[in-house]
Amino acid sequence: MKKLSSGTQNQQNKETQVHKITWELCIKMDEVYLNQMKKLSSGTQNQQNKDMQLAKITWELYIRKDKVYLSQMKKLSSGTQYQQNMEIEMPSTT
Repeated sequence: MKKLSSGTQNQQNKETQVHKITWELCIKMDEVYLNQMKKLSSGTQNQQNKDMQLAKITWELYIRKDKVYLSQMKKLSSGTQYQQNMEIEMPSTT
């Protein structure tokens, strides 16, 4: 009976070792996975920053063009207003 008990104990030790090895492999694989995700996340963050910078530059260019357009429209409007004032002040000779 003692031998059977010793054999059973050895079997339990082997099973525990297998579970421990399996668990250690899972932990290692999880660490590798997390490292890859961190790298991907960092790359994604960098890409998002680049996209945001591009969008910001595009938006700034649009705003500048809009300001130039509004300035030109004000000048044209001012010139038209001046022209209308001149027409009102000068009587028509026809």
